Amino acid sequence: MSSIVYYGVGKRLKNNEENFLSETGLPICMCDADTQKQHETYIFGGDKCFILSVEEALEKYGECDFYITVGGKHFKSCVEYLLQHGVQNKNIKTFGGLEYKLGCDNLYRYVYIQSMDIKVCAHPPYGRVFPYNNEVLSENDVIDGIKTLEDWRIKTLEALRRGEKTTCDGCSALQYGLYPSKPQVNILGVGPNFAGGTKCNCRCFYCNQVEAGVIGQKSNQILSNFDIHRIAGDVYDSIKEIILADGEPSLLPRLDELCELAIKKNWSVNFNTNGILYSDVLVRALSSNPNSRVAVALDSGTRETYKKIKRVDTFDKVLENLGKYEKAGVRIFLKYILCPGLNDNVEDMNKFVEIAKNVHATKITLSQNFQGIVDGVKVQKETNRNMSENMFMCFSYLVARLNEEGFAWDFQVEFISAHDLERMEKLR
Repeated sequence: MSSIVYYGVGKRLKNNEENFLSETGLPICMCDADTQKQHETYIFGGDKCFILSVEEALEKYGECDFYITVGGKHFKSCVEYLLQHGVQNKNIKTFGGLEYKLGCDNLYRYVYIQSMDIKVCAHPPYGRVFPYNNEVLSENDVIDGIKTLEDWRIKTLEALRRGEKTTCDGCSALQYGLYPSKPQVNILGVGPNFAGGTKCNCRCFYCNQVEAGVIGQKSNQILSNFDIHRIAGDVYDSIKEIILADGEPSLLPRLDELCELAIKKNWSVNFNTNGILYSDVLVRALSSNPNSRVAVALDSGTRETYKKIKRVDTFDKVLENLGKYEKAGVRIFLKYILCPGLNDNVEDMNKFVEIAKNVHATKITLSQNFQGIVDGVKVQKETNRNMSENMFMCFSYLVARLNEEGFAWDFQVEFISAHDLERMEKLR
């Protein structure tokens, strides 16, 4: 007998009967919070299904999986209703192989490979980093590193499911949400490979690579970024998106081959660039997949502030290139990293919003100098994670301006404390 209950008898259920039925089979009953629907029958898949209250379903059938048929903005309230009426987190599911449970997107979807190590996130001190055994990176080292990380990923997710403590405990990114029943890595990030040509033409004062003294220096690694993308693409057949970041991707050697690989694999490209250079070859790859985008950390609205943060005088050139990307039909994301004493002023924030309007930016990402790096030196301890009230007021002001202009916005959860995460979510 089925142990599946459908929660929500409405329009979306009616419109998706065939798809829902093919995924789960016939439910044992249906539930709805609307008392007028309860104790009625619903013809589903040619059979009669009774509509009960949640309490009646639990009393009659015991522990069942409750599949929420409602989507969109009402999904969260449905989850809260089920939890309030005795359904366990582990038994709340939706369609498409998703379950409601504790996790984070990185744990289920992401892998980050660079010339020193491999990991799923960069959220100190929670993220686990797996260094390679050998100083000189080979193809087998990458494959072995992936295996080590994936073993850890499975064990961590199993421990979370059992309610056990993991290295992720305390991380602000660890939230209840909709995740697949099993991890499916579909986002690949490849980090700096200095022997392989990773360089940068900026010297951003908050950059952790500048702090480490590695931007522009060579290592002993023999694999290029293209090689690592190719190897990971062979291991993970579920990759849908690649992230080009860390250093300046438009300066990478073998860039033509990397772009051709992305086009061949139909990968979307998340191109994180300082925007100083405009690359036709990257535009070709970006244009090949509608989910691709170019993301520029502008961090300012004026030339003077830009120069202080980026340490180069290329503000006008970046704006010119943003116009080129817009003309080419590429989606544009802009980023604003709030830096106390530099861009935390009304003039820069307002002019940044105007720039976003002019280039028809699709989304704005907000962040902060979380690692506390100033002039390449860490001046903030890892334990000091919460924003100052002044910083939060700046975030609030910028969010209000973005909301006023109708921009989609988000923030980098790995660079925000759990305390501030709650405050930021309320700004929505």
